[in-house]
Formats: sequence, C-alpha cells, structure tokens
Amino acid sequence: IRRLDADRKRRRERADRYNELAVAIQLQPADAPDIFLLQQEKLSDLRESVDQEIADSDNEQNEVRVVFAQERQEHAVLKEEIQSLKSRRSNIDSQQIAIRAALSKAIGISEGEMPFVGELIQVREEERDWEGAIERYLRNFGLSLLVADEHYARVAEWVDRTHLQGRLVYFRVRAASRLDGLAPAPDSLARKLSIKPDSAFYPWLEREIGHRFADVVCCANQEQFRREVKAITRAGQIKSKGERHEKDDRYRIEDRSRYILGWSNIAKIETLTAKVTGIEKRLAEMAGRLETIQKSRGIAQMRRDHIAKLEEFREYSDLDWRPLVS
Repeated sequence: IRRLDADRKRRRERADRYNELAVAIQLQPADAPDIFLLQQEKLSDLRESVDQEIADSDNEQNEVRVVFAQERQEHAVLKEEIQSLKSRRSNIDSQQIAIRAALSKAIGISEGEMPFVGELIQVREEERDWEGAIERYLRNFGLSLLVADEHYARVAEWVDRTHLQGRLVYFRVRAASRLDGLAPAPDSLARKLSIKPDSAFYPWLEREIGHRFADVVCCANQEQFRREVKAITRAGQIKSKGERHEKDDRYRIEDRSRYILGWSNIAKIETLTAKVTGIEKRLAEMAGRLETIQKSRGIAQMRRDHIAKLEEFREYSDLDWRPLVS
C-alpha cells in the first residue's frame, strides 16, 4: 500500500507539472491518453515555430541595434559640431577649423589672419532661392584657406611636414594676384555673391570671383541651360566647358547642415539642433522597440523551455495517477 501511495503521489505530481507546462503554452491539460499523444505529436511543430520566432527576434534586434549605434554616433558628431559652431561665427566644418587652428598655432599667427573663402563670401539676401545650388557649386572653393604672401613659406613648410588627417586646399594671395576678371553677365553667379566688406582679402576675392564665376550663368529654365557654355540650375545641375554635366544629389540641396558660406552661423546651428532633436526622438523610439523585442523574445524563450520540458514526458502512464486511487 505504501508503494502504491508513493507511486500515485509521484504520478500526480508529474501530471500536475505536465498540465502546468501545457497550460502555459496554451495547451489543454492531458487528462486522457489520446490528448497526451496528440500533444506530443504537436510539440515538434510548436518547437520549430518558436525557434523561428526567436531567430526572427534576434535578427530584428541586431538590425535595430546597428541603426541605433549609427544614429547615436551621428548624434555625438552633431552635438560636437554645434558646440564648435557656438564658439565662433563661421559655418566651416569643425574638421577644417581644427586643421587651421593647428596650422595657426604652429606658425604663430591668429586664425583670423588665414580665413577660409567661405567665411568671407555669402549669397545675397535677395538671391536666397539660389542658395542651395550656389553652396553646392562653391563648396570646394569655400573650403579653401587664404594665405597672405608673407605667411606662405611657413604654411607650405608646415603643410608638407604634417599629416593633416584630412584635406586642405589653400591659395597663396599675392598683392596683385591677377588682372580683373570678366564683366559678369546679368544672370552670372558672381552677381549673386557678396564679399565681407571689412576683409583684407576683399580685392583678391573680387578679382578671383570675377575670374572664376563671371561666366557661370544661373539658368531659370532648361532652354537657357542648354544654350550656355557654363551654367547651373536651381536644382544643382552644373554644366562646364567641354560639355561636361554633373549633378550630385548625395545630399539634399536644401540641407543647411552642409552649408559653409557666410559670416553668421545662426541658421546652421538651428538646422543642426533640429537634426539632433529628430535623432533623439528616433533613438527613444528604437530604445522602446528594443525593449519590446527583448520582452517578446523572453516570452518565446520561456515557451521554448516549456516545450523542451514537455518533450521529456514520454509515456502517459507516468502521469496516469487515477487508477491508483484506492
């Protein structure tokens, strides 16, 4: 009798455990042999389904984490750029500013004595609808450093012996660099620019802009664009001598975070700040998404564990305690 009671108790405990696990994965209690057998056959399919669910969760989690890391890195870069911009009035990228700072310190002059072209020219207020296209056209020129003739030798030596960890273009500015440029056409890009009036480089810039851009026509329509030799459209398509055409849309033409011209950076700071806000919102959404995925995966893993434990039960007779009731 004692052995019978012990066997009945063991079977009932196992039955209770089995039914607890079954109910946890939304199966009915196995109160009969046919129910037990059907469930055992079904467990293999359930396991495969849950394994796929776990794999999908892991894949999605990895994808979100990659994007999250990229967004967080961009957030850090933008915050650093905003901090740099707030310490000055220039729109020039912080990497170029850092190169100039190192150069200025090395040769013992102030940074203001070697301005970037972009710090000394800007699109005229009445021509703002051309700003994006002109920013794109003048980007390389605007990122060029102006070096007075008296500093040229020391600058050239320093640049030659220094690994810049970036790209630097500079112009040697002589007292009389070249003759006056062409007379700008009515729709000339040169007419849409203003030069910082108090700059010591004003005469050089006036001549250089005339020489480089007086014959670049800002075209209001395609008919005019096709007719001109050197031209640009508001959408940023550029036509050069030799019938060369180019349009670089890797960045939106109205993206102010890319603008480098002008001697006030308030608009750029506002644009970058808005970008930071957008990234912070996306980071919060992704953090919430990761939390949801992790919770779902945890639930799936729990179901997987329950299934594995249910598969350990091989015979219904190990659960069938009722025949042993006296």
